[in-house]
Parts: sequence; C-alpha cells; structure tokens
Amino acid sequence: MKKVFLALAVIATVACMTSCNKKCTCRTYVAGVVATTTEDVELDKDTYSKCSDMNTIVTVAGTKNGIECEPAL
Repeated sequence: MKKVFLALAVIATVACMTSCNKKCTCRTYVAGVVATTTEDVELDKDTYSKCSDMNTIVTVAGTKNGIECEPAL
C-alpha cells in the first residue's frame, strides 16, 4: 500500500511540475552570429506547446537567421 501511495505522489508531483509555466531561453541570430540572448521567456501555452515551437530559424547560404528557443534550465 505504501508503494502505491508513493507512486501516486511521484506521478502527481511530475504532473504538477509539467503544468506550471514553462520558461525558455531564446537566441536571436543575425548572419550566423548570436545578436541577443533572452532568458526566462514565458511559453504562451495558448499558442505554443514547447519552446522549439517559437523557433523561426532560416538558413541562408549556410548562415542562421532568426530566433532559436530551448527550455530554460
């Protein structure tokens, strides 16, 4: 019985943590060079389900241009 309760507590904790506001770190690339880095960008859950959905990277002649986002640590 204790193992079942512990397993349910762990599942509830994980579910709670994943439902919280997620934050992303986004980098803006211009001509392949990082122009700016913005940390703790809040993920708009109505529009995006994960940080990488906010990416707008386009590679032209081998250089990155746009925004690249990843989960904040």
